[in-house]
Amino acid sequence: MDHINYFFNPKGIAVIGASRNPRKFGHIIFRNLLEKGAYPVNPNATEVLGKKCYASVKEIKNNIDLAVIAVPAKIVPEAVKDCREKGIKAVVVITSGFAESGHPEEEEKIKQLKGDLRLVGPNVIGIYDAHSGIDTVFNLRHRQQRPRKGGISFISQSGAFGSAVLDMAAYENMGFAKFVSLGNMLDVNETDMINYLASDENTKVITMYLEGSKDYRKLFSALRATTKKKPVVVVKAGKTEETKKAVASHTASMAGEAKIFSGMLKQAGALEAAGTEDMFDMAKAFSQPLPHNNRVHIVTDGGGLGIIAADAIVARNMRLAQLSSATLKEIKKHVPDYATLSNPLDLTGDADTERYRNVLPLVLEDKNVDTVLVILLMQISSLDSKIVDVLASMKKFKKPVFVCMTGGEYTSIHRRMLEERGIPTYEAPERAVVGIKALNEYAQLKKKN
Repeated sequence: MDHINYFFNPKGIAVIGASRNPRKFGHIIFRNLLEKGAYPVNPNATEVLGKKCYASVKEIKNNIDLAVIAVPAKIVPEAVKDCREKGIKAVVVITSGFAESGHPEEEEKIKQLKGDLRLVGPNVIGIYDAHSGIDTVFNLRHRQQRPRKGGISFISQSGAFGSAVLDMAAYENMGFAKFVSLGNMLDVNETDMINYLASDENTKVITMYLEGSKDYRKLFSALRATTKKKPVVVVKAGKTEETKKAVASHTASMAGEAKIFSGMLKQAGALEAAGTEDMFDMAKAFSQPLPHNNRVHIVTDGGGLGIIAADAIVARNMRLAQLSSATLKEIKKHVPDYATLSNPLDLTGDADTERYRNVLPLVLEDKNVDTVLVILLMQISSLDSKIVDVLASMKKFKKPVFVCMTGGEYTSIHRRMLEERGIPTYEAPERAVVGIKALNEYAQLKKKN
């Protein structure tokens, strides 16, 4: 699609500004791409990391699809010109010091020299594709981890925000497809990326951090077309008069009026997240099948957390499911007399893995239940790590299953294990309900289309 695929699936790569200094961005990016056979370009070096270095990208005999530019701002235009003359299809300009610093004329030079090649940047932290292994992000991997393969793609107009999100996603063991830092959007913008990701097989849900857009009509059209295929979750920054000024200086984009922007997202079928935490909680919900309706049943071993979850479900205009008498009759065979057979269904503090194994299928098979929220207190000695396998096996019922696990390190280990098995897990009941609500909203949207 219009050369944008070359950012993620190039056959030849060059790093212009590849450096021998391990602290320089050009060195880090070249090291990231070393196993991809990238070519280093630096007129002041004969080799970088044992690879022959070229004075210009035009000296490389083989075809290059993607070039990453990490050189001082004053020589970026010349580097872009060389890329165009070499026939390169896609360029990522890491360098800052352009419109965001009050120098739009320098960006104009690049625009005039780039020709037909597609350009991401300038002023970006890079691009990451968990499936193809393309990694042009200039942060060291031991300081900013990269997420494993998955279905979440993330477009960010803020490099710093994007960097933090990638690191957090990796720590939480969330699966990512693609990440794009857009920067100043001299060429490729948020609309281009939405259109591309709409057809990307690895992308199951698109998440975005937006400060503004240079063309809201095009953005609306792209969102409306894309949400018919897959969900889009948006975090909008720059909602106040004070922050609009910061947005203008940050990525040189226009911040939209908050209410109008929110209305546009709703009309386009996109989901708006209140912030970073919400975006994560909503995005990972889409690893689950869409529910038929909004009836949620809670199964817990901690009464208090179950009640908090129930309150949150009702507050978000969803319904607490009511099990049939036949289901309740079967459940009684597997729980002690002191268990609470309502919604929340409290298996009590001595619930073991086997109790969940016996009860969860009965709840999921009930026709009155659309979604199940399982609350686990891993601190309870009767539970063991086999609960991960039990919960993962519930996928066979083709209904959404969400898990809330509140606690410290031991609990976090099991949360990450579940995420790897495709079960969305949350630290708090309210956060789980944010994910459930997002899945329900998108399910309703799909019914209308």
